[in-house]
Amino acid sequence: MKVLWRTPLVVAFVAAVVANPGAFHNSASASTAIPPRDFSSSCAKAEYTPEEKSLAASPPSNGGSIVSEPEVVLGDLENHLSTSQEIKMGRQVTVCVKGLYNWIYVQKKLPTDLHLLIGGEKFSSMTATVSPPGQEYINFTLRIDSPDSPDWKAWASIVEASRHSSNHKLSISIFSSAQVFESTAVAEVPPYPTSWRYLIVAFALLLVALVLLAWRTTLLRYTSGAAVNLKNQAPFSLGLVQMAFWFYLAIAAYVYICVSTLQIHIPMGSVLGLLGISATTGLAAVAVDTGKNVNAKSQKNALLAEQAALNARTEEIQTAGVVQGSAAETELSDKKSRLAQVNAEVAHLPPELPAAPGKDFFDDILSDGDGISFHRFQIFVWTIVLGSVFVWGVYRNMAMPEFDASLLTLMGISSGTYVGFKIPEPKKA
Repeated sequence: MKVLWRTPLVVAFVAAVVANPGAFHNSASASTAIPPRDFSSSCAKAEYTPEEKSLAASPPSNGGSIVSEPEVVLGDLENHLSTSQEIKMGRQVTVCVKGLYNWIYVQKKLPTDLHLLIGGEKFSSMTATVSPPGQEYINFTLRIDSPDSPDWKAWASIVEASRHSSNHKLSISIFSSAQVFESTAVAEVPPYPTSWRYLIVAFALLLVALVLLAWRTTLLRYTSGAAVNLKNQAPFSLGLVQMAFWFYLAIAAYVYICVSTLQIHIPMGSVLGLLGISATTGLAAVAVDTGKNVNAKSQKNALLAEQAALNARTEEIQTAGVVQGSAAETELSDKKSRLAQVNAEVAHLPPELPAAPGKDFFDDILSDGDGISFHRFQIFVWTIVLGSVFVWGVYRNMAMPEFDASLLTLMGISSGTYVGFKIPEPKKA
């Protein structure tokens, strides 16, 4: 009975569908209707031809809204609804896309699949924020969230390309997993951080402070054995100078990278190895120099103590009287023989002179007691070479450079050779 009373309703519904199928089609598709199109609100409104506007206004079933592939354009500069004209790290980047409305709402593409493209370099980790329907622009926030992100290298390549461009302008576009959008827009990418003038001043002040402290104090001088009133005139230490060199480069590089990428977590790369080698070299050099003075003083003190003991014992035996052929006579003979040897050794000890004052910077770090030495010259040259490579790598890639393991080994061998030759190295006079 319950089934029978529903039969007339079903028959009536089928008859209504046959009589007016369009009404039911429209109601069924209402939930997926395309948002209304208003070209006056589009950032690319000046780029559309009358034919494209007319085609877009017709129903989608007749081909409406089907226009050419999306294209990045300059946009509406007058109303400040345009593609960004200048791109800086940490800032929002706006991209005006002609045909974005069609790409999203008619072709049913996902806007979350869109990413930023600058100078041919892809930013795959940045998420797009799409404008309201019809305005046809996309926003990106130019930020590097991780030092391991491929966007880091992309930004370094973009800045490097900007430095080689006469007007520092590069193409700007967007891409998806399936295509790269055509673009007629360009944007200026400043080749240096906004605060680069302040950075130069800060680096210069740090360098001046380091030089003044090195020149007027014992910060980088070899003071072992120097008179108290002459410590500020002691010669410069090559090991300490090398430590200061890498300290300055590491500090300057870290600050430059932080300012350029707005990141504080910077991978240190091979710089830790370089700092370790320079620190070990400086420490070993100081230990060798200090050990020389300590050994010389210990040797002299031991001889003087033995000399005093022999003199006292000889005098004691002679005072007590010596019987010929007795044990006392034999002991006295031995003591006198040993005392003669000790007196000779004391007489041949080098005079304890204070450390020679420094001459000039390069003479101090490149020469020992016999003049300019190759092992010092070698470590000096290698330090300058690696320092130049370090500075170039930081400037170009905005990251701490990764030195090859064999290059670090070569630096370590050079430093070890320097320390080894310091052991027999004569004292500067």
